[in-house]
Amino acid sequence: MEKTGKPVENILIIKLSSIGDCLLSTPAVESIRKGYPDSFITWLIEDKAKDIAFLNPYANEVLVIDKNNFKFKDYLSLIKKLRRRRYDLSIDLQGVDRTSIFAFLSGARIRCYEEYATLGFLGNKKIIRKGRPLEHAVKFYLFLAENCGGAKVEEPELKLLTSEEDKRFAADFLENNFNADDDVNKGIFIGINPGGTWKTKKWPVKYFIELSKKLIDYFNANIIIFGGSGEEYLAGDILKALNSRKAASAVGKTNLKQAKELLAKTSFFITPDSGLMHIASSIESLKTIALFGPTDSRLTGPVGKNWTLLKGNLMCIPCFKKDCPLNKSDKTDNNNHAECVLCMKRITPDSVFDIIKKDLEKTPFKI
Repeated sequence: MEKTGKPVENILIIKLSSIGDCLLSTPAVESIRKGYPDSFITWLIEDKAKDIAFLNPYANEVLVIDKNNFKFKDYLSLIKKLRRRRYDLSIDLQGVDRTSIFAFLSGARIRCYEEYATLGFLGNKKIIRKGRPLEHAVKFYLFLAENCGGAKVEEPELKLLTSEEDKRFAADFLENNFNADDDVNKGIFIGINPGGTWKTKKWPVKYFIELSKKLIDYFNANIIIFGGSGEEYLAGDILKALNSRKAASAVGKTNLKQAKELLAKTSFFITPDSGLMHIASSIESLKTIALFGPTDSRLTGPVGKNWTLLKGNLMCIPCFKKDCPLNKSDKTDNNNHAECVLCMKRITPDSVFDIIKKDLEKTPFKI
């Protein structure tokens, strides 16, 4: 976008989607900052992903929408706050109806939107993407940012900054849950993530149990279960089945920054397509094993240098469905668990174990 006429002093970036998507958009925020080094940048984000924005070095201000608790008066107050900022430029990195509405109601002088946004007419600066090849979300968000005046980012990195307090949390968690002086708890740390926002993305809990037992038996591994609030029942069933001092749950006990520092203490992380997958893949010392079914790794796969992808071998993937028409009930699964779809069941615990075994054989971990 040509920078002519009135200077761009105040910028509003709108990205309200999932934790993973917001993390994938951080290189685009960097692009905007480098393109407008002297501007004041506000990031409008939802409560679930706010940790990504609060310590982001490229945003001056963060405005949070608490989707679960906001009432009509809260939205009115937010709109008044946006209009008082008198934004010169708004950049919608999401392109859904509600982000288009927020851009319009902000009163921003220039409102950039991508051409396929349904309510794009509420903007006034269209970004044409017709003819662009299928590309990863990071590259697409950077394309949008660069066409709004952002600078080119040669080696995009996902940004989630943490503090010393977050590092202390991780160290305390290990000390409180795994006694380092006890021989039974010496060994490699491995993280697992049995949760997920879509039931079709989940890997069977019984697979996590089978894999964890094998990792404990073969490598004296310590298992840390990760996940968000509301997924404690998954961790409970895994812990009950393992019945071992070598497993502990961090489910519902961490914010995003604490989860990152705890993940940094592990050597491997097994996870479906999720926000935690993207956080883990940004940690170079950690090997992320990503399990894909209904979603497309070419669009939302891990970003980083140390990850391996596993996916089912069905012709229908990726389908992007939250319900699978091919699925059949698995009577061996606990009734508390949402049944896992066929493509995710095709990824076996042995295939994950073999990746870890191969890596450890190359650089053995001393136990």
